[in-house]
Amino acid sequence: MGERDITQKTLESYNDVFADIINVLVFDGEQVVESDSLTDAQTFSQYKDSENVLHNQERDVAKKWTNGDFCLSLFGFENQTKKEKSMTLRVMCYDGVAYRSQLNEERTEFYPVITLVLYFGTKSKWEKNTSLKETLIIDERLKDFVSDYKIKVINLAWLTDEQINSFKSDFRIVAEYLRALRTGQAEDWSRQKLKYVSEIIDLMRVISDDEIFDNMAEFIEETQKEKGGVNVCEFVQKMKNEGRIEGISLGRSEGISLGISQGWNNHARESARIAISMGLTKEQAAKISGLSVAEIEKLQ
Repeated sequence: MGERDITQKTLESYNDVFADIINVLVFDGEQVVESDSLTDAQTFSQYKDSENVLHNQERDVAKKWTNGDFCLSLFGFENQTKKEKSMTLRVMCYDGVAYRSQLNEERTEFYPVITLVLYFGTKSKWEKNTSLKETLIIDERLKDFVSDYKIKVINLAWLTDEQINSFKSDFRIVAEYLRALRTGQAEDWSRQKLKYVSEIIDLMRVISDDEIFDNMAEFIEETQKEKGGVNVCEFVQKMKNEGRIEGISLGRSEGISLGISQGWNNHARESARIAISMGLTKEQAAKISGLSVAEIEKLQ
């Protein structure tokens, strides 16, 4: 399992984040699904191929939505960073296994299985290959006899302002960051207290392949303690848009320090000015730039 897959699954596996995603993308922001009404569902299943060889298949994240002992639905997320022509077939397999398990339980009443394909791509929308008929090569004479199966693909980087603002959990930061990557512009980021700092920073790093997020979690946590909230994305975008800092990498040599990989002497004062302009303390600006507190005071 790749690092990208693990980071996406980790954040979404938390009940409050999972419920938040469902409430925004399925129920248009209405707070219908509560965190305590979700229970983890089995994601692992097996199948045999034409040669009778056993293979494994696994959903990314799946949870049952229950009301007491009654199951209202099974929700599943499939995370995609690239478009996949065969995605409809994959989702059909996952959903089919979930319906098959209901038959095995000898139920008299059945609940729906809903799978959302969360597309993290930022270059172009996923608009094709969202149904079985689009995926298959079908003889015209057979089309009326082929049952269709449609999947729900969510283009996260193209969510509306209303949808993004409806998120209550840390997933709002993810949606904002994906939109910024798509547009190439710094947006009016929300300033909220992050609950899952490490998970958010790791996810942003693997989405962007940007080393600026390396080891940033501890710095963010410290900032939150002092200010009650932190605008992670605004900070990152401002540093990049200024065009004065190239290749930032974070380290933990003595406390938390930010090392500027190129042009240290030329850029230390500029990074300190940026930090101060964003409302950080002199001590935090010193950690970011490598300057002393006395030097920061001179800059002010």
